[in-house]
Amino acid sequence: MHGEKKGGAKKVVGTVVLVLILVLIFVRFVIFSDTYRYDQVATTVPEINNLIDTAMSKGKGEIYFTSVFPPTFIDFDSILERNTRDGSYVGCELYALRYEYTRVPEGYEVHLHLSEPSLYANFMAERRVKKIASKFEDLESDYEKIKAVHDYLVLLNRYVAFEGGAYSALCKGRSSCTGYAFAFYAIMRELDIPVTIEIGGNHAWNRVQYQGKWYNMDVTWDDNGVDEISYAYFMKCDKDWKGHHHGGSDAESSIAPSGKTAREYYDMVPNYNLIDDIILIAIFVIPVGALAFYLFKKKKKEAPIAAGKVMEVGSWAFLMPQETAFSFEVIRKMSTSPIKRDIWSFEDGKFIRLMENEAENVHQRLEVTPAQFFEEIDFTLTLCRNNSRELADALLRAKYLLQSGQYKPGDYMRV
Repeated sequence: MHGEKKGGAKKVVGTVVLVLILVLIFVRFVIFSDTYRYDQVATTVPEINNLIDTAMSKGKGEIYFTSVFPPTFIDFDSILERNTRDGSYVGCELYALRYEYTRVPEGYEVHLHLSEPSLYANFMAERRVKKIASKFEDLESDYEKIKAVHDYLVLLNRYVAFEGGAYSALCKGRSSCTGYAFAFYAIMRELDIPVTIEIGGNHAWNRVQYQGKWYNMDVTWDDNGVDEISYAYFMKCDKDWKGHHHGGSDAESSIAPSGKTAREYYDMVPNYNLIDDIILIAIFVIPVGALAFYLFKKKKKEAPIAAGKVMEVGSWAFLMPQETAFSFEVIRKMSTSPIKRDIWSFEDGKFIRLMENEAENVHQRLEVTPAQFFEEIDFTLTLCRNNSRELADALLRAKYLLQSGQYKPGDYMRV
């Protein structure tokens, strides 16, 4: 019966593990798959643009479709422009684009690659945007909010040419211009401050509105390196807007930086990466550790108890029950002095108590009644139940075997 229970438990555990593996496979390759396939033949440019936008909104980076003409009109700037024109926010790592196509009977089989967008990146970016905005929403003016976000993003990031998107800027702390611009755009929108993303010449920057006027803003070009912040491209009118393809300000003059230092704004936001790491540890590591501890304790409890193992309980020391040449010792008690001890044993169907005290020259061997013997076991159990679970379990097993008459030599060591 015991073997059947263990076998049933193993089957349950095996089934649970298999189900978890299948769920993880489904989540990874279905829900979080980067692939998007258009199952029709695209016949117009608007249709192709629509399917690309749909794939981006789903966080897909590998897009496959068949077109009646080659996709030579596709470019990065047009994709960004379409996906920011209406105020939508792309939170994925979108910083580069490439495509390839081959001739097929229906026209052209196209594979479009957008670098690493994902539902996870979208989720994390949106989550981080809300948390950062919540730290700046109580600042006194929109100007201070704009400066706080500008300064925070500059100190948070370092420029990396081949990464981008708000996820990179906010969660990795490294990005190209699209990361700075997308992150600034998203946080401004969360703070209800009008903002745009501007694209031109393989570069991205922003415009932001303050007191009814639009100002040019380039957070990327204000990042001069580690802890080096510039305001050369902060809230500039067109006449002060140098080095860009075009401006978009209707303000007569630029606004000079004022207020708190960049470090003061930066320190208003906690280290969310560390917080998220701690949360992930709590979610995954702690349950796994708890399960491992449970299995260890379970295995330890079910494992054979080592004969002769000494267990300390209060001022007493006990040797674990073990088989001897006579029969087996149920319990051996020793006081703090090793020369004084009692041995309780079961020999040839009789309950025996041996008393040994070298100091008093006492060596007695007495046959005792079962009631006396089991009373001694119960007394020992009261001492060790909370302090020595192993010994208590062993003694209970011994008591059961002896009281039921089921003891056979060798049985006890399988407890």
